[in-house]
Amino acid sequence: MTTDVRTRHAAIEDGEPEPDGGPPSSRRVRRRMRALLLTSIVLVTLGAVFLAASVFAPDLVDKTTGNVKVAVQKQLHQLLAPDELPEIRLGGEGGMVELDHCDGTFTEMITYRIDEVPPLFAAHNNCGGDIILGWELGQRVRVAGSDTLYEVVEERHTPKWSNVEVLVGMSGEFMVQTCFYGENKMRFLALAPVGSPAESDR
Repeated sequence: MTTDVRTRHAAIEDGEPEPDGGPPSSRRVRRRMRALLLTSIVLVTLGAVFLAASVFAPDLVDKTTGNVKVAVQKQLHQLLAPDELPEIRLGGEGGMVELDHCDGTFTEMITYRIDEVPPLFAAHNNCGGDIILGWELGQRVRVAGSDTLYEVVEERHTPKWSNVEVLVGMSGEFMVQTCFYGENKMRFLALAPVGSPAESDR
């Protein structure tokens, strides 16, 4: 019996296969190959599903991925800088050309300058504008270069390309705007300095 065990170990060390199909090293390699193949199949399947969805339901994909991005950004801010308020940068005035520069600032839209509508600063959602999609009424924020603390005091949604008149009566010192991901809808938030009449009347 002892001789048989020694002979078997010697055969394994010499690279001869075991009766059950091969040495342990060969079986481990085969298991790894099967696991790699299974993982590859899963990834390819997920990629195909995502590609099909992006072709046949692009708005749904845009909405889903956009909402995930906004949620992740908000959570990261709370984890990495829990004591810091969100901050935005206001840029110069302009129209769609300036808006499309996508430089990370909110452009003051000259086409929205009418009576009874506060100054409007806009940014594309994929150019930093989506920061405001994670804000709620009462959210306090800062503006780069200003010591004034602002608070979100009013919110309004409109379809894209709506007339500016739908914003008449909005309160606050100024507004910020961006589009929702994957929807024909824009979000407008009115900001007022903390302690101002617009903020204290709420």
